[in-house]
Amino acid sequence: MSIGSNIYALRKAKKVTQAQLAEKIGVSEQAASKWENDVCAPDVSLFPVIAEYFGVSIDRLFGYHNNSYAEEVKKIIQAADDSMDTYKEIEIISEGLSRYPNSPELKIYLAFSLSMVNRFSEDADERAKAVEKAIKVCTEVVDTCGDNKQVDTALNMLNRIYGETGEYAKAHDAIQKISADNYFFRVVGTARTYGYEHNDSALKQFTQQNLFHCWLAADLNLQLLTSRLSEIGRYTESAEFGKLHLKLLSVFDDGCHDFYSTHKFFAALALAHNYRKLEDKPNCLEAIKQVFHYGTQINSAETNRDFHISARNPLYFSNINDCEAMEEYISRIPYEAMLSSFDKFFSCDEEYIRLKKIAIE
Repeated sequence: MSIGSNIYALRKAKKVTQAQLAEKIGVSEQAASKWENDVCAPDVSLFPVIAEYFGVSIDRLFGYHNNSYAEEVKKIIQAADDSMDTYKEIEIISEGLSRYPNSPELKIYLAFSLSMVNRFSEDADERAKAVEKAIKVCTEVVDTCGDNKQVDTALNMLNRIYGETGEYAKAHDAIQKISADNYFFRVVGTARTYGYEHNDSALKQFTQQNLFHCWLAADLNLQLLTSRLSEIGRYTESAEFGKLHLKLLSVFDDGCHDFYSTHKFFAALALAHNYRKLEDKPNCLEAIKQVFHYGTQINSAETNRDFHISARNPLYFSNINDCEAMEEYISRIPYEAMLSSFDKFFSCDEEYIRLKKIAIE
């Protein structure tokens, strides 16, 4: 990459305009534009000024040692980890920031270590200074870093710091600014803030709502994955994920043994087909037994007609009033058609014949 391209990349990472860069360096906006478009290069006397403004070495300004920069930051963080002492961590990271003042990774690590001082120090003044500095470095990342992942991490850290210091409105605000890509931080941060606030009813409802959404997303993802693996002939992998799928679908059985039985029914049927293709009769027969088991639940449970999740499983989801279950029930299970592909595979297997007869009757 040219020096112009490097200046452009550093400017974007710092979240400043060409006009702001030009003003800080003491040149015209047109000059900055020419640099970035490789029309001309900065005067050699400006190299130290530009490098200092971006917090990088002159070598990095020219595109040299970009990889070594990342490696050096990793080494600094590893040294801090290895120290096993919070104050030593702060010392090591602070020294690293003197060499790489724009590193978001080092700033976020420093904020974490400072937040730990706030947790254990008995000196109120020390705690206050640690919190102030932690907020400052996280805010710098949010305001100047062009990497959304690092910004989200800094916002998540701010959420924790504000929550621990009782500034709940700011804690919620930090979470709301996290990008939609980082759903994990948004969910955990919101729940954490409700916990800090001792808002137990909001925490329970929020947890139940997101527990169901995350569970349902995992259900559908596993369904899609096992189906695709089977399509391309990777039956062993599909069977392994299929077993995991059935475990997932059974996690709420304590609250309602027939919760989402239709999903369990089709997951067991898909697993049976995978074992059939693997010519694994014992496991295939066990999967078919599960198919019949869930089919019995579907046919017999009156509660299956209620599609509201809180009615379907009141133990875990009693607080959810705005989330309808997304389950479709079968009025009559066509076992004859569904199991036809297994007849030849099991041939004269007495147990299979007995189970099928019971199911059809």
